[in-house]
Amino acid sequence: MSVIYFVGTYSAAALKGFVANPTQDRKEIISAMTASTGIKLVDFHITRGMFDFVAVCEGTIDQAMAVKIAVGSTGSVDQLHILESMDISGAATLAQTTLGDYVPPQGK
Repeated sequence: MSVIYFVGTYSAAALKGFVANPTQDRKEIISAMTASTGIKLVDFHITRGMFDFVAVCEGTIDQAMAVKIAVGSTGSVDQLHILESMDISGAATLAQTTLGDYVPPQGK
């Protein structure tokens, strides 16, 4: 299991829904939806700035993609990005090994 972050922006239709029902608990709805894929919702926030919301979850990248596909099919989200938390040390160690075999382009 990885820590997965969903960040996104709501569509105009979703914002219209907020105006029509401003007390609707989005965290509860997101928790039920993600649970159906096996993802655990850790936290959810409506944000201001570049993105309208951030959801912190625990799950797999396949589960995260299932959420993205499902939510994307509803038209309620304009953008939905998935960020997967990782430990950089494994990738850095592999990069160190790879760099030992790399020869940069050289001019004549």
